[in-house]
Amino acid sequence: MHRLPSQVSVRRIRIVSILIIIKSIAIPAIAILMIVSMVMEQRQTVTLCLGLFALFIPLSLIEWSLAARTNCPLCITPVLGKKACHKHRHATKFLGSHRLKVALSAIFKGSFRCPYCNEPTALEVRNRHGRKNNSRTYSRS
Repeated sequence: MHRLPSQVSVRRIRIVSILIIIKSIAIPAIAILMIVSMVMEQRQTVTLCLGLFALFIPLSLIEWSLAARTNCPLCITPVLGKKACHKHRHATKFLGSHRLKVALSAIFKGSFRCPYCNEPTALEVRNRHGRKNNSRTYSRS
């Protein structure tokens, strides 16, 4: 199982994963609420829904800019970015989305499988130079 090069990479994948999950749940829910409130002629609720949709524009820009740097440690392709590359033939989807599958597994399992190279990656920082831990021990002889 591969590991990420830095703690910043781990945080970035977690933040983008949370934003993708929020968007996947909130946008359909707001759309349904807006349709229901339009049918029931509730203007305040329609205005609220439009405001919530407007809130997702800056969130989408933040997600897009961060997702471009969520690289797989093996193939260096952004796993949460919107790329037009071909996916691996065994890559799985959740609700028709490879990105949502990666986001859910990153948050709930602590690891994900890259949709491009199909290699597993743990949300952990890899050890450098084969050291067992980050503390250096010096011995005086």
